[in-house]
Amino acid sequence: MRKQFIVYLSLMIACAHLVTAAIAATLPIGTESSSILYVDKKQPTAFKTIQSAIDASSQLKSVIILIAPGLYQEKLYITRNNLSLVGSSLSDTRIEYAQLRNNWRENHDSDWGAAVINIAGSDINIVNLSVTNNYGRLHNTHDHQFAIRGFENATRIILHQCDITADGADTLSLWNKENGLYYHSYCSFTGATDMVCPRGTALIEHSTFFNLKQTATLWHDGELDSEQKLVVASSTFDGVENFWLGRHHYDAQFYLFNNQFSERMADKAIFKKTYDDVSRNRNNYYGARYYFYANQSPIKFPWLATNITQAQHTQFTEPSLEQWVFKGNWQPTKVLAELQKELQKETQNHKFTSEPFKL
Repeated sequence: MRKQFIVYLSLMIACAHLVTAAIAATLPIGTESSSILYVDKKQPTAFKTIQSAIDASSQLKSVIILIAPGLYQEKLYITRNNLSLVGSSLSDTRIEYAQLRNNWRENHDSDWGAAVINIAGSDINIVNLSVTNNYGRLHNTHDHQFAIRGFENATRIILHQCDITADGADTLSLWNKENGLYYHSYCSFTGATDMVCPRGTALIEHSTFFNLKQTATLWHDGELDSEQKLVVASSTFDGVENFWLGRHHYDAQFYLFNNQFSERMADKAIFKKTYDDVSRNRNNYYGARYYFYANQSPIKFPWLATNITQAQHTQFTEPSLEQWVFKGNWQPTKVLAELQKELQKETQNHKFTSEPFKL
């Protein structure tokens, strides 16, 4: 009898492990039906804060949180996978918080909580809203202040039709150095030093950049894999007089295609930052890798000139730039198309209206 009980108990434990694994192995948005949660301060049946909706979604495999127009002055902590945060538009749904990184680190051992949105999950989609860290304008500083900070295991992060702003350095810091994949489209980015600074591989399209300081706009870390890259296409760059285009501390790879640069950009090529104390300098295994094609600027800087052939550009962009950047392992525009289908159902039911996606 005791032996039968032990066998039964073992089977129950095994089944429990299988259920747990099935819940953990969630699939990206669009591959299965997503649960819908609502955040609306004016509706009695809706969540009143975004974080409370995120917390309530912990047992759901895939969730879309629809956020009504309004100002949400809160920090967000995302530890789950397969989550979409969707506002009505980037001008109407606004997430705002004032946080200086140095102040946070005085009492905390890590950056977890130093950003307005802190991400430790994967397959995260942020659409039709604005995220602002406004510490700098309140305290007159351009020091580090994250709008969004992604952590070591966070990958496949999409920003679409968003305004991402901080009044200082490192506005958008997605830092999965090992296998980070990021896609941003039809967004605007504002900040200071290294304001958009991915580790891993990122594709940014149809977006605008505005630098508040005479420092680098772009930054990249791709030292762990020669294939990691930062690609910016069909976007515009502006800023204060003599703002810089980009730099890096680690091995990096920059591709800039069909972008427009304002007359305020400095005559300063993308460069690797080095220090007088040579022990602080990182090895540069792959050499300088800065590639340009068909960019436009009122001032013809030699370093900004096209340096790849049309045949190479065709190879990169056909069938799509996305296919080349992510090697077919991730299709973010397909994820967005599936997400839009889910939103259209809510619009048809007159439950929520979100600005249509540009795809």
